[in-house]
Amino acid sequence: MNKLITSRRPTRLHRWIAFGLALSIGMLVAAVLPYAGEMLPACTAFVPIFCTAVVLTEAVTSLLMWVRYRMGKSPIDAALSAAYAFSSLTCAIQLLIFPGVFSPTGLLGAGKQSAVWIWVLWHGGFPTLVLLGFAANWLAQSRFLFRLKHARWLILLALAGSVTGCVIAVRFSDALPMLIKGGSYSQLRHSPFAFYVVIVSVAALAAQLASGRLRSVLDVWLTIALLAFIADVTLTLAGSARFTLGWYGARVASVIASSALLAALLVEISMLYSRLARINEDLEEKANRDALTGLYNRGWFDMAYARECLVARHQEQPLSVLMVDVDCFKLFNDTYGHAAGDECLRLVANALQGCLRRQGDAVSRYGGEEFVVLLPGCATSSAVSIAEAMRSAVRKLDIPAKSPAGRVTISLGVFTCEAGKPQADDPLQCADANLYRAKAAGRDRVVAGRSAKGRGAGAIGQGALAR
Repeated sequence: MNKLITSRRPTRLHRWIAFGLALSIGMLVAAVLPYAGEMLPACTAFVPIFCTAVVLTEAVTSLLMWVRYRMGKSPIDAALSAAYAFSSLTCAIQLLIFPGVFSPTGLLGAGKQSAVWIWVLWHGGFPTLVLLGFAANWLAQSRFLFRLKHARWLILLALAGSVTGCVIAVRFSDALPMLIKGGSYSQLRHSPFAFYVVIVSVAALAAQLASGRLRSVLDVWLTIALLAFIADVTLTLAGSARFTLGWYGARVASVIASSALLAALLVEISMLYSRLARINEDLEEKANRDALTGLYNRGWFDMAYARECLVARHQEQPLSVLMVDVDCFKLFNDTYGHAAGDECLRLVANALQGCLRRQGDAVSRYGGEEFVVLLPGCATSSAVSIAEAMRSAVRKLDIPAKSPAGRVTISLGVFTCEAGKPQADDPLQCADANLYRAKAAGRDRVVAGRSAKGRGAGAIGQGALAR
C-alpha cells in the first residue's frame, strides 16, 4: 500500500486545498439553503450534461479504485469501486427515465415517481456500500479474509442491486409510497426513506473520519467526496422540486462528490507515471554502464558505434575511433592483486574521461583492460591530440608498476575515417590493428593513420555498420 501515492500522508498543500474545497461546499450550502425552494427557469439540457458528467467520472473512479484494490487488497478500495460502479449505473438509468430528456415522461415506461425513487436508490445505496467497505475492513483486521472473489461478488451485487432497484422504480412506481405530487417531492423530505438517506450519508462520513482520521491522501479526498454527497442530499431535500435553486445547487455538489476522488486518483497516476519514467531512465543508464569503472559498457558502445557510423556516412563527416590498452596489466594484477588492479582501472578510466571536452565524445570499457573512445566528427589531427593527452594523463597518475616505464602506461591505436574516401575499412578494426602496432613498437605510445591492411586512412564502409 505504501507504493500508492494516495496511501501516503497528505502534504500541507493537500490539506489546504481540501480545506478550501470543504469551505466552498459549506458556503454553497449556506448560500443556497435559505432560498432552496425558489423556482428557476427549467433548463432541460442541464440534466443530460450533469448526468453524463457523473456517469463518466464515477465509472472511471470505479475502474481506478478496482485497480487500486488489485494492488493493495484493501476491502475499502473494493467497496468504493462497487459504490462508484453502483452510482454510475444508477445515474445512467435515471438519465434515461428522467422526464423531458428523451421523452416527455421518460423512456423504459417510467412513471411519474420513477425518477425520485431512483434518486432514493442512488443516494441511499452509495453510502451504504461505503459503510459495507468499512465493515469489511474491520472484519479483515479481525482476521476475516477478504479475497478477490469477495470483491468481485461485491461489485456484481452492487450492479445487480442497481438494476433491480431501478426496475422496481420504473415498473412498479405506482405501487410504491407516494413521494412526488404536482411536480413537488416535498413528501420525500418527511418520509422514512429520506431519513435513511440522511442517516446513512452522515454515518458514512463519520465512519470515514473515525477510520481514516485524514492520515492519507485517499482519506482526505474521500472525506471531501462524502461531504459533497451530504450537501447534495441536503439541498435536494430542501429544494422540494425540480429546477429549484436547491435542486441546481445539489447537482453542483453531486459533481464535486463524483469528481473529488477521481482527481486524487488521476494525480496519483500522473505521479506514478513520472516515477516509472525516472526508474526506467535509471535502469537504462545502469544497464549501459560498466559496474567497475562507471564508463559506458560494451553493449552501449556497439549500439553507439553502429549509429555514429551511419550518421557519418550520410552526413559525410569524419569519425575517429581510439583503442586503448593498459600496458602489462596482467603482470600488474599478478604483482599487486586484483583489488589493486580494479582500483588501477578506475583511475585510468577517470583519466581517459577527463580528456574529453565535446558533447558526443564517449569512452567505453571494451573488455578487461581495454577501452575504446568514440569521437564523432573528429579529424585525424584532433584524434591524435586527444590520444596523446590521454597517454600523458595516465602517466601523470604515477601508479607504480613492474614495467619498463616503472609506472602504469597505456598504448593507443587511432584511426579516422575521412568522409568521401573510396576505401571501405572498418574504423574499429583499423584502430585495433594500430593498437597492436603501438604495443609491438614498445608500448606507451600512439599509432595512427594506417588501415588494418597497412593502407592510409579509409572511409566508413559496410563492415562498420555490420558490427
